[in-house]
Amino acid sequence: MAISAENLYWKSGNKHIINGVSLSVKPNEFVGIVGPNGSGKSSLVSLLSGIKKPTSGHITLFGQPLNKLPPRLIAQQLAFVKQHIDTDDHITAKQSVELGRTPYLSLLSPWSKHDDEIVEEALSIVDMMEKAKQLWPTLSGGERQRLHIARGLVQKPQMIILDEPTNNLDVHHQLNLLNLVKQLKLTTIAVLHDLNHAAMYCDRLIVIQGGKIAAVGTPKEVLTKEFIKEIFKVEVECYEDSEGQPFIRFIQSC
Repeated sequence: MAISAENLYWKSGNKHIINGVSLSVKPNEFVGIVGPNGSGKSSLVSLLSGIKKPTSGHITLFGQPLNKLPPRLIAQQLAFVKQHIDTDDHITAKQSVELGRTPYLSLLSPWSKHDDEIVEEALSIVDMMEKAKQLWPTLSGGERQRLHIARGLVQKPQMIILDEPTNNLDVHHQLNLLNLVKQLKLTTIAVLHDLNHAAMYCDRLIVIQGGKIAAVGTPKEVLTKEFIKEIFKVEVECYEDSEGQPFIRFIQSC
């Protein structure tokens, strides 16, 4: 497995946020995590990325215990793109992406032309080359989000974990971004807000409710109108496209 978790618990203060979650993700699989607001999705991916430490339970990354791996090695294997990353520093768009190469730099391996090429490639992929010299505070929320993705890409990871990556993006860049991530053929875990995006791009879905797994399966198996009504409290109609993938039309809240 690329990553697996066994019986994860995590609490903030006296409140349990993640309650006994076990899961596994295969290499090159695209897994979506969906669920109502406050269900623990962001906390779960923070645990899987090593940002948060579980109260109890175990995580393995490519067969190795995550808690035994040094941060530099984790960053070379796994890129975590948070929902909100900001800075007050007056750095350029390109400099913000260059930070993603930090896990590969040392006194014996200083910045090189190869690093420049990797950064420029990532900026091109996320359509931000024209903004490379623009200062961070002058960029829009959507532009910053695309730079976060580019920063993850320059880590050259085997896995990428994204927490609501389409936030602040217009429809054009939402679809471009998800197409890009799909085409990279990395092991991908993405917290997604839009159920139609989850249906379009994910091989499997993990549904989180109240810090527990409520369902696991393909989008077609999970995204039924009965289950969506139960979990998300909305009335929907579910259709299938020409390839048999579900498409959801929202009618009203329950």
